[in-house]
Amino acid sequence: MEGEPRTRAALIESAIRIFQQKGFPNTRVSDIVSAAGVSQGTFYNYFKSKEEIFKDICNDFSSRLARLFIDRSEHLFDGETADEIVTNVRRVVRDVIAIYGENLSVAELLFREGVASVGLFKEIYEEMLSVFIELIREQVEKAILKGFIRTGDPEVASVLLFGLFERSLFYFMLIRQNTDLEKLEQVIVEFVLNALSFNYGMDAPTA
Repeated sequence: MEGEPRTRAALIESAIRIFQQKGFPNTRVSDIVSAAGVSQGTFYNYFKSKEEIFKDICNDFSSRLARLFIDRSEHLFDGETADEIVTNVRRVVRDVIAIYGENLSVAELLFREGVASVGLFKEIYEEMLSVFIELIREQVEKAILKGFIRTGDPEVASVLLFGLFERSLFYFMLIRQNTDLEKLEQVIVEFVLNALSFNYGMDAPTA
């Protein structure tokens, strides 16, 4: 039916808002349907529980972030010169900042509720963590083989890089707010490349 996508979207939008206002433990399905202007029976046509709608919200956000990261980072260190690689890294940082900016309320739910919980939410967060660390590790190893960066342990470096993105964006975009995002982008790019001992003056090795 034509109204079904709109009803589902209204439930998700209301759930995000109520989860933010009351926190997950204190939110009831009745709160969500009241905010969405639908009956409780309608909610159960789409979701079995508040846990399921929360999981759906978090999974959608992490999936979109993963797709963006995969698209952008697949050739992160494929440049022929150091300048090209700096441009690629900057593009990835800019896009990640943008998607956080477009989904701040969902990012806040995932990091405030998901990280602090156990069971379902712990699984959601840890699954997202594993996906992104593996993506980053693959790119770090590629850059090491090409001689662009130096780091003793690609896995440790990947964990640290993920933590840099996650915590810095959480702080500057969700807690501090009113952050100069262009300046933040520049600082993150420089920090990432310096942390990996990136050689700015080196061109890619010739075959």
